[in-house]
Order: sequence, then C-alpha cells, then structure tokens
Amino acid sequence: MSVNTTKEDVNINKLYGTEATLSKDEFIQKYKVQVNGLSLDEVNSRINNYGLNEVKQAKPKKWYNYFFESLFTPFNSILLGIVLLLIYTDIYLPETPSYANIIVIIILVSASTLLDFFEEYRSNKAAEKLKELVATEVSVLRDGSEVKIPISHVTIRRCCSFICWKYDSC
Repeated sequence: MSVNTTKEDVNINKLYGTEATLSKDEFIQKYKVQVNGLSLDEVNSRINNYGLNEVKQAKPKKWYNYFFESLFTPFNSILLGIVLLLIYTDIYLPETPSYANIIVIIILVSASTLLDFFEEYRSNKAAEKLKELVATEVSVLRDGSEVKIPISHVTIRRCCSFICWKYDSC
C-alpha cells in the first residue's frame, strides 16, 4: 500500500479540519479567545481545572539497561549461539578440549558490547543535557501586556506570541 502525497492529493480541510483555514477573526470568535490575554484569576482557575500543560516524561534508563541492550544485539546473540555450539563441539565431545575459538569469540562479544554500551550511554546523557537547553518559556498576553511564563503554565485559549525563523539557503 503506497501513499501518494503530491500537492494535488493533500486536502488541508480533511487533514486538519476547518481550523487551519479559518481567518484570525473567525478563529478568535469560534474559540472565544481573549485577544488581550487572561487575568491572573482566570489563569489560576484554568490551571486548577485542567492542570499544568506538561507532558509526562519517561524515566531515564539506568546504565545496566544500556549494557544488557548492548550485550544482546543480533550480532552478539549469533556469536553467543556459536559459543554454545563450540562448547559442545570443542570441549564436551573431544578428548582434549580446545578453548581457543571460544576465547576469541568471547573477546569479540565483549569488545562489541563495551563499544556499543559506551556509545549509547554517552549519547543518551548528551541528549538529556540538550533537553535542559530547550527554551522553557513563552511570551503570552496577560491583562493586555506581554509577559514571559513557563511553558507548563500555558492554558487553553491563551494568546501566545510566536517568533518564526526563516533560514536562507544562500
């Protein structure tokens, strides 16, 4: 099943409803948006009724979760299966056991696991630090004047000022 999304096939009204095509005045009238912003009492009332505007974050993984994910990659799982086979054919069956192949494969699995673990763990720690750098404030209208508030305190029907950045490819 292929989805063809050329310009002719995209129907904004079908995808986003009529809200995307409403004029500013129609949108304000339809949703009863207060153009001058909310009063402090209205804000507190909406926060009490609807709660804060927050998305629940998943708990960060512990180091050992990253380690076990790195240990049981498809490549390492195949190598560990070969080790089990070699234990039977090189240690259990012959009269004089040979450990050389098993040691080489265990070294490969250990190196692969450690490299993958450190790469994954460090990149996720860096991503967590980047999350802290994301802007956490927004400009809103309150009692007719623009103020900065935490994003979590944005309530429904609040007017926000958005700054759009245009990147030139010159």
